[in-house]
Amino acid sequence: MSSTRAPKIEDFLKKEISQIISSQAKDPRYQFLNIVDVKCSPDLGVAKVFYTIIDGDISDSPNSKSLEKFSSMVRSKLSKFMQIRRVPKLIFKYDESLERYNNIDALLKSLND
Repeated sequence: MSSTRAPKIEDFLKKEISQIISSQAKDPRYQFLNIVDVKCSPDLGVAKVFYTIIDGDISDSPNSKSLEKFSSMVRSKLSKFMQIRRVPKLIFKYDESLERYNNIDALLKSLND
């Protein structure tokens, strides 16, 4: 497999999943999902989709069961136009890096005060 194939597929998935969320998600909770990164397994069978919540709290986000159903719908939509033999299984994961950054930033600011 080409070393540039996985990053190209990850970028494509990130863009297309964001597009599907903004234009085709009927549940309003999904409108607040912001896709920040996609990482595929070496065999491209699984893609972890990292998301944050736009202007919201993690408690406002969809639960894991609804995200699992949603990922099936997104995967089905992707299969209709993706030029790949097998569309990866999508696993949505909450990205805590922004939250950690904000906590560290607040700690540093409190030290400077």
